[in-house]
Amino acid sequence: MTRLFQIQDTVQEVAEAITAALGIETEFTDDFLTIVAGTGRYRQKIGTKEENGDLESGYLYAEALKTGKTYIIEEVSNYETYGPKEDELAEVCCPIILEGKVIGLMGLVAFNEQQRDRLLSQKESLLQFIKSMAGLLASKVAENEMAMLMNEVLQSTHDGIISVSREGRVTSVNRMAEALLKTQRDKLIGSSLHDLWPDLPLEEALIKRENYLDYEVIMVDRAKNVNRFLASISPLGDAPSGAVISFRDMAEVRKMAAKLTELGSESSFNELLGTSQSMIELREKGRKIAAYHSTVLITGESGTGKGLLARAIHSASPVSQGPMVTINCGAIPDTLLEAELFGYEGGAFTGANKAGKAGKFELANEGTLFLDEIGDLPLHLQVKLLHVLQNKEVQRIGGIYPLPIKVRVIAATNRNLEKMIREKLFREDLFFRLNVIPLHIPPLRDRKDDIQILLEKAMEKYCALNHKDMLGFEKMSLDLLHEYDWPGNIRELENVVEYAVTLEMGNMITLDNLPLRIQQWERKKGNIKPLKLHNQEKEREIIEECLQMTGHSLEGKRKAAELLEISESTLYRRIKDLKITKP
Repeated sequence: MTRLFQIQDTVQEVAEAITAALGIETEFTDDFLTIVAGTGRYRQKIGTKEENGDLESGYLYAEALKTGKTYIIEEVSNYETYGPKEDELAEVCCPIILEGKVIGLMGLVAFNEQQRDRLLSQKESLLQFIKSMAGLLASKVAENEMAMLMNEVLQSTHDGIISVSREGRVTSVNRMAEALLKTQRDKLIGSSLHDLWPDLPLEEALIKRENYLDYEVIMVDRAKNVNRFLASISPLGDAPSGAVISFRDMAEVRKMAAKLTELGSESSFNELLGTSQSMIELREKGRKIAAYHSTVLITGESGTGKGLLARAIHSASPVSQGPMVTINCGAIPDTLLEAELFGYEGGAFTGANKAGKAGKFELANEGTLFLDEIGDLPLHLQVKLLHVLQNKEVQRIGGIYPLPIKVRVIAATNRNLEKMIREKLFREDLFFRLNVIPLHIPPLRDRKDDIQILLEKAMEKYCALNHKDMLGFEKMSLDLLHEYDWPGNIRELENVVEYAVTLEMGNMITLDNLPLRIQQWERKKGNIKPLKLHNQEKEREIIEECLQMTGHSLEGKRKAAELLEISESTLYRRIKDLKITKP
């Protein structure tokens, strides 16, 4: 369809208005010489071609399309290239131009002397009039195309779009709005937005002439399913004649938010480093259970990598494209933990967000919820958690309707839950609900074979962060790191390596640049210190005794070097390395 045909009704109205004003028959053609609109005899010809549709004919209309000029034909019989003639006596042909391109023609045609007199008597004012009409139609085409473009954008957007009148009546909806609301357009048009979303502050937004962004609204359908949307209101104009409401399915918004939060945190079982038999078996078991939806309980000391294992299971699971949401049950005060886990409705308690808030279970829908430090969960919340796990639905604080959820739960703890059960600190029924698939990560002191690869990986990581090129660990420092008990496990190991890499100025990590607690650590068997530490202490004692005799002046240090039979530079280096200071 040509650009002028897209506004055919408007073109016809203009043709009839011109004829009514001037008493002259009028026709409009598009840029292919098809008659779009007309009065009198031309009305019957709408859809047919002028000049046989030949754009290369050299006739009047074909030339006007090429040149973009206005032609005044005072005597048709004297105009050789007028084209096929009927009873025409005179004509004014004016192009309709948009963005520098001729998109159609306007022809005012006289079929009797009276009409010719009207056409030619006031040529100047007539030309001004018909050019303004041509300009009007060009602008109408532009407006129509913009409206069509905007409509296409609105129809293709992932947001539901509803426009409403000042009284809150729905005037238009896009396809996504129909899909999200599960209601056809004809049933939405004319309905009251208040009936749809009573809690949406439309009137307030129109009175204040302010945009209201990200307002959570609820719609309960006939089947009593609760549908939640995140809506925004944008009033139209300075003196609002209505508003546009854009909205999204809350579940999709939460899924996107969780995905952005977890961006870059994906993990795989290959990141669970270790060549020990226990780690090999742990990775194999983790891969097997990842494919299923069963609840997993990960146990292990602090710093062993329980969170890393949980992310690896999620990444290898069927819900890996869904969100993975983490909550540390021991890091949030009891008074806030319930709201964080299960969410709340607006006005549920003093200080609550009036739009309400989704809990972690809702955010993790169609994905994984990682309940870290589950042993710190208060008893009264253990009951509610058990209900959610059993019934696969969550109810917000202050809420009326339960929300069905599909969430894979992975829990983790560094506490002995069975002992807590005996002490009445943890519910036995919840333990069995969580402990469907138990996974235990052994402490680092029980898998010494893994220390070397963990040290190498940590050095690689922190050398890259600090832009250093280091070769490794000196033998004394490496031996000590292998013997150390690592009470903080992998987390402590990484901190030790980061500390050493940051302080070390050479290309090998020495014993001197390990944290003091590592240097001073005594092996349990016989409290034996590394030989190098014994040597350092004896050397410090000898140098300090000598300097007490000779003094700490330049001359005193020179004499001390002579007595110790070492060079001055060696003495100064040992004073610095052994951190010997003047008393």
